[in-house]
Amino acid sequence: MLALELIDAALVVARKQGESVEVVADAPGVALLEDSQTVTGLDALQRVRRQPLLAHTNFWRGLSTQPLSRPSRVAGTAADVAFAQAEKLLGQFKQESEGVLLAVPAGYNRDQLGLLLGVINETGVRVAGLVDAALAACSLEPAPARVLHLDLELHQALLTVLEYSGGEHPGLKRSRYEIALRHGLLGIQQSLVQFIAENFVRKTRFDPLHDANSEQRLVDQLPAWLAELQQAETVTLSFQFGERELQLEVERSQLIAAAEPHYLELLRLVQGARVAGMPIELRLSQRVASMPGLLDRFRTLRDCTIQVLPPAAAAWGTLQYAGSIRRAPDSLALVYQLPVPRADSGDVESSDVEATPPQLRPTHVLFQGRAWSITEQPLTIGWAVEGRARALTLPNALPGISRAHCTLVRRNGAVMVEDHSTYGSFVNDEKVSGRTPLTVGDRLRLGSPGVTLDLIQLVNDHGTPQD
Repeated sequence: MLALELIDAALVVARKQGESVEVVADAPGVALLEDSQTVTGLDALQRVRRQPLLAHTNFWRGLSTQPLSRPSRVAGTAADVAFAQAEKLLGQFKQESEGVLLAVPAGYNRDQLGLLLGVINETGVRVAGLVDAALAACSLEPAPARVLHLDLELHQALLTVLEYSGGEHPGLKRSRYEIALRHGLLGIQQSLVQFIAENFVRKTRFDPLHDANSEQRLVDQLPAWLAELQQAETVTLSFQFGERELQLEVERSQLIAAAEPHYLELLRLVQGARVAGMPIELRLSQRVASMPGLLDRFRTLRDCTIQVLPPAAAAWGTLQYAGSIRRAPDSLALVYQLPVPRADSGDVESSDVEATPPQLRPTHVLFQGRAWSITEQPLTIGWAVEGRARALTLPNALPGISRAHCTLVRRNGAVMVEDHSTYGSFVNDEKVSGRTPLTVGDRLRLGSPGVTLDLIQLVNDHGTPQD
C-alpha cells in the first residue's frame, strides 16, 4: 500500500511492507515549464531563481483546468503540471494493486478534490482513499480532547483544529482550519534571504540578489545555514563570488527579527484557536520546527504543550489507519475522523466513552438564523415532523430531505446525530452511519444537495455553556 502526502512544501510517497514504512520518494511542489518538458521537484527548485518566468510553485493549491498565464507546449493548466509531478513520483508504482491513499491538507474545494482524483488516477495508480493530512499526521499517537496542528506549505501556513469525539465511534476528527496566506515557507525564506543580502551589501558591497545565479546560490545555501543556527547563536555565512570568498557573521536573533512578521501571524493563528480555560496541545511539522527561534516563541504561550512530529508524519499516519481510510472506487470521500485512542485513557471502548468536554459540546443547532436547543429530549429534523415532542421543520420543497430525516440528542455528556433518512446525513461531508457525535463548529448537511445546519454553543454571561 502507498501513501502520498500532498503538502506542496515537500510531497512524500511512502510505502508499507509488513509492519515497516519506508519513504520512497519526496519532492517540493515546484515546476519549470520548458518547451519540450515539465521539470519538477528538486531539479526545478534549484533553477527557479534563474528562470522565474518558467517557474510554477502554486499548481497543487491552485489546482484547476483554467489556462495558465504562461503555458508551454506540454502543459497548459495547473492540472497538467500537477500530473507531470504526480507521474514522476508514482510512475514506478503502476503495478501497485492496492492503490494509493492521499493525505490531503485542508482547504481544497469539492471541484479540486474531484480534479485531484482524476490527476492521480491518470498516472496509472488508483486512488484508494483520501484523508485529512493534519488528522493523519496527529494520529500516530493517542490524542487528548483537542489538538492543534501547524504546518507550512509553500505559500501559506495551515492551522488545523482536531477534537476528540466520544459516542459509539470514538476518535479524533478535524473540526476546523485556518489559513494564513503569504506566511508559508517561501514567504519566510524570502524575508530571510532579503535580510542576508542587505547585510552582505553593507559589509562587502556585494549584492547576492543583483544576479540570478548568485541569488539561486544564496537560496540553495539557506537551509544549511538555518540548520547550523539550531545549535549555535551565530553562524558565518560563506559565499563564493568569482575568486573571492565573502563572509558574513549573522546572529540567530537577527534572523528571528527578520522573520518576526511571519512568526506573529503564526502565533495569532494558534492563540485564535485556543478555547478559554483549556491548555493547548500543539503538534508541529518539521518545517515549522526548522525555523530559527519559532519553537521558543511557541513555548512562551501559556499552558502550551509542544510536540514536533517526525518527517512524513501524514504519510505514516495514513498507512497506519489504511483500513479506516480505504473506500470503494464509487464511494471515495475525504475522511475527517480516525479511531485514534484517547491519550489519557488508553484504548477507549464505546461502553465507557467519556463525555465531550463542555467547551466543545454544542448547545444549539443553527438554521436560517434561528437556534434550536439540543437537550436530552430528541430534536427531530425533517419536512414532516409535526406532532413530535420537539421538532425542526424544514421547507418541504428542499430536494434530498426525508420526512423525518434525523434527530439530535444530548446523551451521557455528548451530542449525537442519528440518521433516519433515505438520502443521508453528512457531518463535515463525511456520511453518518447510524449515530455520530458532534462538536462545536461541525456542519451538518442533510441530503444532497440538501441543506446545511451549524452546530454552535451559546454561553451564559460568565462564559459557561448554557444547559
